[in-house]
Amino acid sequence: MATMNTATTVDDIPAPPAPGQADALDEVLVGLPTPPRARRRVLAVLLTVIPVAALFLASQMIDDVRYAMAPTSAVSLGDGRTADPASVGANHYVTLRASPSMAGAVTYSRLLWPGEHLVFPVAGRDGAPIYVQVSQDGAQAMARGEFRGRLMRFAGGGGRYAGVGQYLHDTLRAPVRPGTWLLVDGATPRGNAWAPLLVTLLLAIALSDLDLLRRLFRRTPG
Repeated sequence: MATMNTATTVDDIPAPPAPGQADALDEVLVGLPTPPRARRRVLAVLLTVIPVAALFLASQMIDDVRYAMAPTSAVSLGDGRTADPASVGANHYVTLRASPSMAGAVTYSRLLWPGEHLVFPVAGRDGAPIYVQVSQDGAQAMARGEFRGRLMRFAGGGGRYAGVGQYLHDTLRAPVRPGTWLLVDGATPRGNAWAPLLVTLLLAIALSDLDLLRRLFRRTPG
């Protein structure tokens, strides 16, 4: 049996009510489901939290980006007993001749950084201390008494060394402050090439989600 499709014409659409009369409810509109406001609110929360988290993580890697863009030629700090790290500044590639003071040393490990790391103060300093970190492959540097790597402060690098400084201060009663200098042996600017790429990705995620959030409220106001 053949079926016929009927199309709605202009005559089927009811005329608007006369002035002063109530508008009749459209049964078709009344039968539509209510807008999913709960889901929209959840989506709005997610689109707000994700950019905030991405921007926070990106801000924690500002020092890493600066070090990745630092010159690859090492600056000599000279003798560790008289070296002045402030003359060079944080997030620079430097060399330092020094003898370790194992009396104030500490060994630690981290989940995201495999292996053990030894942090010790430079021996023979009269002024503010300088600490050096060597990893398991730093035996040669220990033997020759010369260290080459990233110059930073314990509070720098997104705070990843702040816990070590706090342990030295609280447990060993060492004169370590957030601004105390730390030389991370073996850390090169090229080794931090991942930082600009990751920060760019995080910024792209934040901007993309913020644009989606803007479109969400523009299309479904109220």
